[in-house]
Amino acid sequence: MRRPDSDYKIDQTQGVNFEIDYIEIEGHFHRVSYAGNENGIPVIIMMGVFEDSLNDSRWLVANMVNHPQGKSFRFITITVPFLEEYTEIKLVDSDKAKYDGLIPPNKKIKMKNSLSVDKRFDLENCAHTLRKILKWMKIKKAHFVGHDRGCIIMDNLLSEFPEMAISYSRGSQGWTNFNEEWLNLVDKGIFLGPPHRIMATRAFPSLLKSAIMGGAPFGFIAPSFSIDKFANPNNKELNDRWNAIQQMPNQSPHYFKLSRQIFRQTDFVDEGKRRSDRSRGFCILDTNFPMMQFQGSDEMLLAKDLPNSRKISLIKRILGVLGYAKVKGIFKFFRLRFPTYVFADLPDDYGIISNHLGDQPYFGKYNFWVDEVMDLLPGATYQDRKNPTWKKNYKKYVTLKESGRYSVLKLKKGSRFSRFTIISDALHWTHIERPENVAYACMDFIKDNNN
Repeated sequence: MRRPDSDYKIDQTQGVNFEIDYIEIEGHFHRVSYAGNENGIPVIIMMGVFEDSLNDSRWLVANMVNHPQGKSFRFITITVPFLEEYTEIKLVDSDKAKYDGLIPPNKKIKMKNSLSVDKRFDLENCAHTLRKILKWMKIKKAHFVGHDRGCIIMDNLLSEFPEMAISYSRGSQGWTNFNEEWLNLVDKGIFLGPPHRIMATRAFPSLLKSAIMGGAPFGFIAPSFSIDKFANPNNKELNDRWNAIQQMPNQSPHYFKLSRQIFRQTDFVDEGKRRSDRSRGFCILDTNFPMMQFQGSDEMLLAKDLPNSRKISLIKRILGVLGYAKVKGIFKFFRLRFPTYVFADLPDDYGIISNHLGDQPYFGKYNFWVDEVMDLLPGATYQDRKNPTWKKNYKKYVTLKESGRYSVLKLKKGSRFSRFTIISDALHWTHIERPENVAYACMDFIKDNNN
């Protein structure tokens, strides 16, 4: 493969310049970016899918560079392996999908053991690719920051090679506690964990667009971020960050073909089991490097509990079903099936959310980190900030940090984590919605463990 054209660039952000490079590993050129002190301690950053891995992390990186401790570090952002737009899919007949696909509401698409895949996209293989990239850079130890798929890749890498981590900050991704039966809760309007089997099919871009642009089947953008955007129309950086999320469902057809190669070889249930699987001779639960989890504060908030929320009007429901809304296809019927609320008078459907926000609770009976953190609301399904028990436990177990940019939730005795952080006013894409908050959370953790 010839070296890609070098017209890809990242604009200067908050006074921070980014250098783009391509690293050839086994015939593929992996795109990376550099920022900060050239001689500093390396911080390896890898974000998730459905975004431009380098461009959409620039606000987070810029805030990390500009952090009071940022001058001591070299920030290296690496694209999720093989998600560059110039990648050619290489199917091998002997390599088959590990999981079937799903098209909503319940159409199973046969893929498992029958559909050929490109094994390079397997997340364990991606972890070994990341290690090869770091070896090429002659990096033996670093701080790691991962989000979404980047987090899963780093989980695999640091499980097998824990000596590489000075510290590890992982965001918006589950842990060991997830039961396959929870997937059936969709029928009750309870959405838990990312819908990987839908992501393996052509149906997912429509679902992603409905969730981002119309809040259905559940909300995928922090309401405060939506309100901020429309209250500040002349704030260029805010608008750029908003557009970065809005453009995710509009990636090229080829990009979605690439991403489907990942989700035909991974599953949320299996990822959870692998973290506690010792059969391979290594397990992330048995490592001892400092590790932090960061999650958005708005996970599993009920739409009806949002400030100023009111039920969507019958006229809007009917117009939505008739197609006069951002929510399209099968997803427009979610507004009839599940409670839908208007939380703010925003253009189009941006002020509307069905049922609840997010999909990764850190409390209650579906707590993804039940063995790790103190429970804020035992037995609950949704976050309820007005509940007396929530209020009491929040005061008892949650500590506000950095003028409210983030909070720290108390860990249970024996927790594998060193810190559990709640990013204020954010949901899944914490690093885009509130990059300064995430930067402070990560840099404070890095600073506290930089030895």
